[in-house]
Amino acid sequence: MKVTLKDISDSTGFSLSTISRAIRGKGRISEKNRKKILSTASKLGYPLPEYNGSRGEKPSRIALITYFRTGEFYASLFLGFSHAAQKKGILISLFDVQPEVEAIQSLIKELKGLGYSAAILFIPELRQPHYQDILRTTPEDFPVISCSHIDDSVLDTVTFDAYQGAAMVAKHFYSQGFRKLGIIEGPYDTPEARFRTNGFSDYVKRVSDVDIFWDFKGDYTHESGIRAFNDFEKCSDKPQAIFAANDAMALGFIESLRKKDYRVPDDIAIAGYDNLPFCEYHYPKITSVNTDYSLLAENTIDNLLSRLGQPDKHQGIVSFVPVTLEIRESSLQLYATKRALSS
Repeated sequence: MKVTLKDISDSTGFSLSTISRAIRGKGRISEKNRKKILSTASKLGYPLPEYNGSRGEKPSRIALITYFRTGEFYASLFLGFSHAAQKKGILISLFDVQPEVEAIQSLIKELKGLGYSAAILFIPELRQPHYQDILRTTPEDFPVISCSHIDDSVLDTVTFDAYQGAAMVAKHFYSQGFRKLGIIEGPYDTPEARFRTNGFSDYVKRVSDVDIFWDFKGDYTHESGIRAFNDFEKCSDKPQAIFAANDAMALGFIESLRKKDYRVPDDIAIAGYDNLPFCEYHYPKITSVNTDYSLLAENTIDNLLSRLGQPDKHQGIVSFVPVTLEIRESSLQLYATKRALSS
């Protein structure tokens, strides 16, 4: 039996005119009521209008799907996407979901019914089989793209050049005269963390008079930065400069240093990765690899726009967004030459 606007009205309690405005996407209606109407219409089987790329239109709504955690990283990530979407006249909404295939599949199905045109996935916990399962149930006319790099990519991906960013840190340390280096690594089961480790260590290997004297396996948390310091304290031969593979670990390490009366950078220099806002306001200000989330978002959204109106095919192509190094006081050693000669 054909579903009509009256069926939706009976189910939701809204008037026929309100339901018509919600479905057509025109006229005044609250976002909450619009979502309720579209969701009900989708569940009842009402044929909702779909975006047609051949008309030259822009999609009105894109979903950013992530497993949200508190902290400056996720706030900075979403702010970058929000700014990029505003520039392009697109509404982007953040959706928090457990990193489970079934939950993501269900959400994507619901998003399409709510009038969203495409989705961006930022869920580092997912692996190749997960993405394969997600693609199998995602309609070809609903483009999806990932911002999390994995081994053997399935979805086309837009992400930062983690390898080059870490190499920049090693090069900077070398230019400051540091020859005894250390690293606090990220979780090695994620490719992006390995790129940061490899970028740093590969630069060191290319230079004959510098070595990595100490390394610690962290997990990107503030607490692992503290654990790294406790391990560092046991070293009889300590490094002069340390690269923390993200800012949260760098902050945990620096706070622990200060409690033991170490001075940064006089006693130990340090640099992080992500350039979160606190790096600028911390004392001393923290050197960090700058990841431009607005640029990441613009490249990702442009990629999605190019897919609209045609079957969404993936080749596992990874597109890298360039990064820069924001050099601040935490890694600038005024007495670097003297310290290098005396060590």
